[in-house]
Amino acid sequence: MNQTQTNLSQVRQKEKVSLNDGLPKIEPRIVIEELKSHLYSDDNFKKLFSDAEDKKYRENFQLFDRDGDERISFTELQELLTSIGYIYEEQELSELYKELEDSEGQGIRSDALFILVSKKKREQDREEQLIEAFKSVDLENTGYIQSEYFKELLMTMGYRFTEDEADEYMKFIDPKNEGKFLYIDIVKKILK
Repeated sequence: MNQTQTNLSQVRQKEKVSLNDGLPKIEPRIVIEELKSHLYSDDNFKKLFSDAEDKKYRENFQLFDRDGDERISFTELQELLTSIGYIYEEQELSELYKELEDSEGQGIRSDALFILVSKKKREQDREEQLIEAFKSVDLENTGYIQSEYFKELLMTMGYRFTEDEADEYMKFIDPKNEGKFLYIDIVKKILK
């Protein structure tokens, strides 16, 4: 096993999703290495993108490649990603752009677009997983969870919190002490 595979294996082990600790922040370099390894394998590439998506992204890339050099600038990338429905915060996109920029510093190629779209898809999958986890304890199917019930779950299921730990965590979950919380808001806080 080479160093990259070892690092990816360690990252994957840390990626266990838990309502107790949120999601790990992964360095852009590691995300890019993992996505590249998936993308450059034909079987994995076909699984990640349908033929229609592949065609859509390639055609959009060509539209934004205004000078026809098979590369796009940072500004063009921002516009392209927005046009296909993937919004990145500027700082995050800037870091990823620097990682993906070609060796001549002339922009990024179309394969980088697929990496960026894959990263966003992966984040959306994580969001869906967390929402499903909260839904499983939303007994009334309202989008809200009673704070006392959730605190009880923290202390009795999975990694069991002490009462002090649960009280501290509830300050994050229900900071206004309203007695219930909208879990989609919590998912957004966790993923920040």
